[in-house]
Amino acid sequence: MKKTLLSVFVLGSFLSSAQTNVSTTPENKNVVLEEYTGISCPYCPDGHAIANSIKDNNPSGDVMLINIHTGGYANPQGPGTDFRTNYGAALATNASVSGYPTGSINRVGPSMSRSDWAGSTAAQLSQPSPVNIWSEAIIDMGTNTLTVNVEIYYTGSQTVTSNKLNVAVLQNNIEGPQSGGAQYNPSAILSNGNYNHTHMLRHLMTGQWGDDITNVTQGNFETRSYTWNMPSNINGVDFDPTNLEIVSFIAEGQQNILTGNYANTSIVFPNSHDAYYSEATCSDAVCGTDVSPEVTFKNYGNVILTSLDIEYSINGGATNTYNWTGSLNSGATQTVSLPSVSFSPQANNSVNVTLNNPNGNTDQNTSNNSGNTSFAHFASAGQVTSGISAGQVSVAITTDMYGSETTWKIMSENGTILGSGGPYSNLSGPGTASQPIEYANINPNECYSFIIEDSYGDGMNGQYGSGGYTVTDSDGNIIAQGGADLASMADFTFSEQENFETESTSVSINELNNTIEIFPNPVKNKLHINGEFDIVKLYDIYGKLVYQGSDNTINTENLSNGIYITNIDLNNNTITKRFTISR
Repeated sequence: MKKTLLSVFVLGSFLSSAQTNVSTTPENKNVVLEEYTGISCPYCPDGHAIANSIKDNNPSGDVMLINIHTGGYANPQGPGTDFRTNYGAALATNASVSGYPTGSINRVGPSMSRSDWAGSTAAQLSQPSPVNIWSEAIIDMGTNTLTVNVEIYYTGSQTVTSNKLNVAVLQNNIEGPQSGGAQYNPSAILSNGNYNHTHMLRHLMTGQWGDDITNVTQGNFETRSYTWNMPSNINGVDFDPTNLEIVSFIAEGQQNILTGNYANTSIVFPNSHDAYYSEATCSDAVCGTDVSPEVTFKNYGNVILTSLDIEYSINGGATNTYNWTGSLNSGATQTVSLPSVSFSPQANNSVNVTLNNPNGNTDQNTSNNSGNTSFAHFASAGQVTSGISAGQVSVAITTDMYGSETTWKIMSENGTILGSGGPYSNLSGPGTASQPIEYANINPNECYSFIIEDSYGDGMNGQYGSGGYTVTDSDGNIIAQGGADLASMADFTFSEQENFETESTSVSINELNNTIEIFPNPVKNKLHINGEFDIVKLYDIYGKLVYQGSDNTINTENLSNGIYITNIDLNNNTITKRFTISR
């Protein structure tokens, strides 16, 4: 770290002969809003939205946002989701954080509820500041260094004898999970359902509590310069120099921020030809042996990137080359879907990618050209249920109070959605609602996935009612079932997937379905079945067998009110129908 301090002795001659960037005119305080947040915090997206609104309502740059991931709600949910820093815990202790989300406005008093942020911000913006600050940030992509230059000028007097200068490095556009995002900040939801995190604290260039300023007398002018060698990642989360915000602010020790500003940021690309590998993704395979990876890259050259060779291989197999052409400005990003390639499946499969020949030239920086990713093959991992009959699949869903959070789909190997349901209606209070049985038709000798999701992240089981789901094939085989085990998912984004492979059926289910009729519906005491069949089985909404027999009339007096599923076997096929008991 390099620091430069101009002495007070030369101050007068310097100001009289040089142009300063920092204002020497007294100004009001700017606001630094430090928001304490976490990816498993259901109401934190509401805090993000409120903070962004406050910033947008003060468009002259008077409000700076710093999102600090810390505490239990910030515990990672897997690789690439640890957004914590070495500074968050101490900052939260200093702010007396007692819940999430809370925020500190210029570190005046303890952190406060999000409903108080706007009022506290307005109060701080109306107060005079004894000091002004200006900063610039230079990002050198050749040396991978960040340099921040700061100018400080004291326009008034203080009762304290020293201040602290802080320089915070923030990153925007970090993709990751976030509970409650769809409900409270839908504009931050990406097309793939993940959350776009912004203003995230990644580093403090001046240390935990800042760099000392020992002369705070009126008329004092100082400059500081800080340099940091930027890492490729922090806690396994990619560090992207092209998406940074730099905030500099001055505080009275660990409390009472006097003012701050966003640095004027510029990015230097010293090389003409520099292709930067960002990431590769590849969807998990169910049974198939062909995949189409996606690769994301950036142009770190100082000329427009118009062509690039992308080499990729699966599990160390043959190398394939895709010749990309386009037009990509310096610092811009491109995502490309690569042509499908066959592979020898394993439970876990690796994809290796290398970028070569930007604009037909030798890449001038080969340290950032390659990377890899992995994907699962469910059949090789023993996670595909076989013996599922083709034909009509029945999906029975019981939602909790918040039915609008629940959705499901049945998807083929190639991504085609054959059936889907939800979102459903909400209830006025805690409880459950049995939704009408829904259906999807699946083809023989193919692989499918059943996926059920809760957009809020707390599943369908807990204080708002114990929901569940049962999915059965045309023969009554249970494909997927769940409900009571979802309470443990309360702090995480809930999503479950069941994979299955179908077998052929010789008779059309739709034809047989017309030969069987059940009545009345709803039922009070007796259920009648009109038509010839071999055996009938009755299941409750959770898949429990409650009756089995061959009678055309079934006494339901001992069964509770609710939705039931009948699996009626005939001609080696099963007809599935739904009825409700209501007394």
